[in-house]
Amino acid sequence: MSARCLAWAKSTSTYFHIAAKSFSTVQPLATCSAQHIPGLAKQSKGTLLQACLFSRNYSSQAAVNAQPTARNRVSIPFALTAVSAGAAAIYFVSTADDDVAVFATLHSIPRTLQAAWWGAQASLAYKQVMAQYPDTTSQEHKDLIAQTHQQLATKLLHVCQNNGGVYIKAAQTFSTIQAIPKEYRKTLEVLQDQVEPGPVEDVAEVLQRELGAPASQLFAEFEPEARAAASLAQVHKARLYDGRQVAVKVQYLGLEAAVAADMATLSALSTVAAWLFPKSFELGWVLDDLRRNLALELDFRLEAENAAKLMHFFHGRRNITAPAVIPELCTKRVITMEWVEGCRVNDQESMQQASIRPKDVAVLLLDVFAEMTYVHGFVHADPHPGNILVRPAPDQGFWWRHFTKWKQPQLVLLDHGLYLTIPDKLRQQYCQLWCSFVVQDHQTAVTLGTAIAGKRGGELLPTILRPGGLKQVSPEERKRLRTSAGVDNLGDLGKLLEALPRSLVEILKVSATVRSTASILGAPLSDRLRVNAVHALHGMAYSRDAQGMVEYIGDLQSRTTRIRISATICALRTWSWLSATVTDIYIWWRPQPIVP
Repeated sequence: MSARCLAWAKSTSTYFHIAAKSFSTVQPLATCSAQHIPGLAKQSKGTLLQACLFSRNYSSQAAVNAQPTARNRVSIPFALTAVSAGAAAIYFVSTADDDVAVFATLHSIPRTLQAAWWGAQASLAYKQVMAQYPDTTSQEHKDLIAQTHQQLATKLLHVCQNNGGVYIKAAQTFSTIQAIPKEYRKTLEVLQDQVEPGPVEDVAEVLQRELGAPASQLFAEFEPEARAAASLAQVHKARLYDGRQVAVKVQYLGLEAAVAADMATLSALSTVAAWLFPKSFELGWVLDDLRRNLALELDFRLEAENAAKLMHFFHGRRNITAPAVIPELCTKRVITMEWVEGCRVNDQESMQQASIRPKDVAVLLLDVFAEMTYVHGFVHADPHPGNILVRPAPDQGFWWRHFTKWKQPQLVLLDHGLYLTIPDKLRQQYCQLWCSFVVQDHQTAVTLGTAIAGKRGGELLPTILRPGGLKQVSPEERKRLRTSAGVDNLGDLGKLLEALPRSLVEILKVSATVRSTASILGAPLSDRLRVNAVHALHGMAYSRDAQGMVEYIGDLQSRTTRIRISATICALRTWSWLSATVTDIYIWWRPQPIVP
């Protein structure tokens, strides 16, 4: 225990150094808290106490001369947050019995200090902007606030990259929410859920704990070097005794304790930010969602169940699959699945080398997730490019074999830890909303939007969801919609999103991620409208509940309207098929140029 604590203390001395400079007015509180934790010196041989004393000695002179400036008044809440988190971690160390959990909790303290330091900087910067330009409608204020957003977003990106784990998960979640300023969204969306893998000794310990035997007994071969490492687990390639190649996904040692500590820090910082900026920061519900999602992702048994359920829904389709699970080698913290080769869904160069057309992949991606959403109501909730592989389908169809130079793509979905189950009533309403777009029935769309999102979001929701909807709205109309929905600032928009059904918010996040990937691969807006309309029409016509009834809203109650929608969608499908077929045949029969 003492050796691990000593290593931790050395690695965190830099962060205590930073904390001493930035939180000098409250640093003695940290030392006082550490000194009064019973049994601390005995259990860790004084290592933690030495680290706290180092911070106190460094900042003692600054603390004597500190004055209650505006900078200190802003920094103090964040400093108290860091001190509270550190004291809680130290108390846990003094009472916990599990050495792994103790070390994971200790390791969270430097991450807390980094996050709190960024929070103090951000609060001070925004207070200075408001003091310099109190009129939020002035161009000077808008320019300066945009510049401040960008500067702080860049710093936050570095904090999340350094801290990894939950911080990356949180940043990825925030980057998909339209309520967040665009400077933050654009900066944070580059974050990839990739980290340095943990030591192989930790992997061996987890395998021993979970499966009751070392890797040498469980597998004929086991690669010690991880093939991939994300925020929650790392993946090793192995071979079973029957010759099958498998991927062994192993959760990090002490992960649950680390996640709990980091989530406590993020929640505390969110509370402080909401207190300092009551009209601009009401996004604590996002962290609540993240906490619930992480609880699901930490149980790999649910991942195995979700993968099996997905393949049941898509049984018979050759262009979508998931790796087969090896049940006898799966526990809460270890999952073993079939090893699958393929390129990432955003790797266009590798696709073309495999004779796969990127646009075909884009349309397939839209089609698969539209079927999940509108028909099955069971949606993969983390469709970032690293979780979707592309390869040629093992069984190429007749058309692909004889009438085109391209190969039929197959999507391989990975990481099934988090799925969205859509309530059937919401699924039906969502289907009807998309069908109302097809016939441009604005009144029915608003009625459905009100049924889904309430009065405040009733008119705003169809405008947001309709393909190209916001681009077709004039600035005056946008202002009217915001006023109607009661959205005047970031805080109001956060409250509006908080009032929406959680399933709807998750649908919007997943749709935004899939739409972004499909657009990069070359899918035009017309393809998105057509694919969504086809599956919305299918999903609208039935209820997934055992004794549920289909309840049509607005003009969709008319059979004539529904027949008109069916005819329109059929025409869209026919035109799309003819256009793609003619293009493929022309390319296939076109004489190839002679290269001298």
